[in-house]
Amino acid sequence: MNIDFITNHILAILLFIAVFSAIVFIHEFGHYIFAKLFGIKVEEFWIWLPPRIANLYQDKSWTVYSINLLPIGWFVSLKWESYNEMSVYEKDSLAGSPIYKQMIIVLAGVMMNFIFAWLVFSYFFYDWIKPMVIDTQFKTVHQSKIFVNFDEAQKIWLLKAEGLMLSPTSPTSLAARSGIKDKDILIAINWKRVSKPEEMVNAIKYYEAPIKFTIKRDNRLFDLNITPDKGMIWSYVGYNIVSQDTELTYRYEWKIALKEWFIEVYNQSRQVLEILFIIVKNLVAPDTAYERSAAMNSIQWPIGLWDQFVKFVELKLDISFYVIVAALLSVNLWIFNLLPFPALDGWRFFIMLLNSMVIFVFWKKAIGDKVETFIHIIWFWLLILLSILVAYMDIFRIFQN
Repeated sequence: MNIDFITNHILAILLFIAVFSAIVFIHEFGHYIFAKLFGIKVEEFWIWLPPRIANLYQDKSWTVYSINLLPIGWFVSLKWESYNEMSVYEKDSLAGSPIYKQMIIVLAGVMMNFIFAWLVFSYFFYDWIKPMVIDTQFKTVHQSKIFVNFDEAQKIWLLKAEGLMLSPTSPTSLAARSGIKDKDILIAINWKRVSKPEEMVNAIKYYEAPIKFTIKRDNRLFDLNITPDKGMIWSYVGYNIVSQDTELTYRYEWKIALKEWFIEVYNQSRQVLEILFIIVKNLVAPDTAYERSAAMNSIQWPIGLWDQFVKFVELKLDISFYVIVAALLSVNLWIFNLLPFPALDGWRFFIMLLNSMVIFVFWKKAIGDKVETFIHIIWFWLLILLSILVAYMDIFRIFQN
């Protein structure tokens, strides 16, 4: 273990904490500032997760500002966030305030994430921004100008690729036993050229007979006959990049930059929803075992994201890259938080909207407080179990790699 390895991992941890804390702070600051503007008592504004280290400050409205030990996120605690017998009579509580104020405060977090992404993308489109190629296994209709997949990168001549690079998943895998070695280049399958991973997947997923793989190794072409195992040969697959345009950049006048920002955030938002749908579909009803495996590998928690930051540090990317990553994560956060799932802002807004309409007509709430609390508890423990599972998968992938 050399000094660069240790330094890279420490720097990755610090950058990850900084980026993650920044986007969560922006989100929680939205709740905080609108609660203050509407006269709702903010009981506590704290950084990171307990246990408590210290109370830093208490302002004139008795808001406590504190710091905790575990470096994950920021949090705002408002007075009487849920209804009870007392809250409806206290006008400085969230539950006792008019419904429109509650809705604005609940949505203020995602609004701030949206504004942050707008400012970042607008600035870089006005100044200059270089498109970055991302390796994604999910093809979406809407494309980002900043984060482009390999297909789009080849269309705009950002890079040129030849064939697909293979790497057996293990020394005992079918690919390895059949003669494929690490960094072999797959040129064709059954004499038909392949240039995309999905072309390879589609070519072999229904075969139960030997298939001819044309392989390039050390500038020499040869064929291997391989019989797929359940539509797979158990090899990692990626693009084989032979050249890249490092000078391609985007730069616009500020009016056009604002327009391009709107298009960019719209496309990234649609991408998030499309990829989420594809992942759920491939987990529940995949066409092949490969699709389910790819969906499982795409789910990452902080441990997996931290491992990505280690790779960023190793590439020695400048600080502007991390600002753009923060903006991209901010887009993901505002889209994800708008989904009507328990414990998310979208759920709280949905319940407020539903209850306000039902109360207007029937003078009673559609979903009672006890039912809503029960749903939150069940969903909370499901998230805890999911977090443990994904963390285990992240650690397994890191050690496997």
